[in-house]
Amino acid sequence: MKKTELKLQLYGKKILRQRVKEVKEITPEVREYLEGMLKLMRKEGGIGLAANQAGIDLRLVVIETQDKVWKIINPQIRKKRGSIVFEEGCLSFPGLNLKIKRAKEVWVDFLDVDGNKVSVKAEDILAVAFQHEVDHLDGILFIDHISYLERLKISPWLLEIKRKSAES
Repeated sequence: MKKTELKLQLYGKKILRQRVKEVKEITPEVREYLEGMLKLMRKEGGIGLAANQAGIDLRLVVIETQDKVWKIINPQIRKKRGSIVFEEGCLSFPGLNLKIKRAKEVWVDFLDVDGNKVSVKAEDILAVAFQHEVDHLDGILFIDHISYLERLKISPWLLEIKRKSAES
């Protein structure tokens, strides 16, 4: 099995705008990707990471809360309720934090690393993390949730991140 070097993809990389592929089979390589993603996320200081942020074209997510590490395969948000405005950051946009309106509660279905079907009801920050990461898997970025005017205000910042991305 070939070792894939996982590298954080910054805004501007094409893979961040792609809808990534569903995992057909949970192989040792898939488990290795999840472990590598967890290490990369921790190294970069995040609480969640989608596979395309690590350069992988698969529907994989890792999220770490105070009490649990989530290794998530093929997540689907089944239901949303309520709303919350939360100041979000994103590892693919270093230093940028934006107030984003999301559902306060979400019901998510996914597979764990052993192929078991899991259904979770998440609230508050965990719900925000699930929505943020599932958006990534669909090629949607958190900047897509802000107004045109807000996007104009941060455009110099976005151009700088794109420039750094092109250099890497």
